[in-house]
Amino acid sequence: MSDTPKMIISDSGMLNSPRNRRDILKLMAAGGAMVFLPSMLTACSEEDDSGGLTNPGSGTTVTIDFAKGDIAVLQFAYALEQLEADFYTRVVNAFGSSNLSTTERAVLTDIKYHEVLHREFFKAVLGSTNGFTLTTTYPNINFNDRLSVLNTAKLLEDTGVKAYNGAAQYITDVNNLLAAGKIVSVEARHAAAIADLLSPNTNAFAPTTFDDVTRPATIAAAAQGFVVQKLALANGPASFVQGPNNNG
Repeated sequence: MSDTPKMIISDSGMLNSPRNRRDILKLMAAGGAMVFLPSMLTACSEEDDSGGLTNPGSGTTVTIDFAKGDIAVLQFAYALEQLEADFYTRVVNAFGSSNLSTTERAVLTDIKYHEVLHREFFKAVLGSTNGFTLTTTYPNINFNDRLSVLNTAKLLEDTGVKAYNGAAQYITDVNNLLAAGKIVSVEARHAAAIADLLSPNTNAFAPTTFDDVTRPATIAAAAQGFVVQKLALANGPASFVQGPNNNG
């Protein structure tokens, strides 16, 4: 695998008219479905290095070194996708005892599949050399409680959108930038769908004209509350271009 991994993408060219929340999520296929080549689906051999610990930040240190350029940005995205995929997997696994509605379960199941797809994509692209496995922890989440689940989902989706928007300015390879743009559009649809579940028939699904753009250090601090390993950023970018909301 080369030093600068590239995301392999294709444009389906489909334009759909969403009729409901699930249709919005299925728009993932429009304008940028990721293509998995057989060689990319080979699992990487990675081990959990949490040492059996469960408190956020109590495990070994996982360092993302921005001196590596695009590799660091892909690793940064991979860390977030691992968290999201694990969260939604736990949500779906708890359906038997949760008070989520049938509609909410359908939406969350769709999101789970998307996040697992994202996680496995980055895992294959980064390979065993640049990949790593994070251990998640949820000390303040009740997976049986609807509001606990949906509020956490909203937090994670909003964080993901901010993260991609903020890190995109450090990507140098146009293919990586294009793929990141496609993935963040899916994350934004997730955020809109979750917000609508929490506050239906309001403008909660799109409360502002532009999404936030947040610097990596702030995102890492937010994600740390759900990760056992200690997340560290080395050689962080000296500059940061604020987004339209000027709050990154």
